[in-house]
Amino acid sequence: MPTLDPFAGPGFAAMTDLSKAVDDDAVLPLGLVELIKLRCSQVNGCTYCVRMHIQKAVNAGEAQDRVDNVADWQTHPSFTEQERTIFALAESITLVADTHVDDGILDAAIANWGPALTQQVVWVVAVINAFNRVAITARID
Repeated sequence: MPTLDPFAGPGFAAMTDLSKAVDDDAVLPLGLVELIKLRCSQVNGCTYCVRMHIQKAVNAGEAQDRVDNVADWQTHPSFTEQERTIFALAESITLVADTHVDDGILDAAIANWGPALTQQVVWVVAVINAFNRVAITARID
């Protein structure tokens, strides 16, 4: 089977720079950012990124219980209602072809986090989704 080298060409360097810029600008807690990336990677089925963001979330100080149960963010008691609005937005963006990012989900995120933090989430999700797509296509696991 032919393989792809996702590290070849200028795209990977540009994506890495974009990722660093988005992460450096984030005001959200680093652990929450890593949980968002983890959840998007789970939805996309990117095993490489799932493993990486589990470790990064733990290293950022996230409780193992939250890391282990991020897929159950809608009902697990370790997630706040405010955090649930962010996970709903992250999943809606990840599944944009199906959801078109429902107005109610976006409005709830903005109401809970404000426009600036919600915009940060949009960029975090956009970047991790791009990385997921590259890793999955290149068969990185």
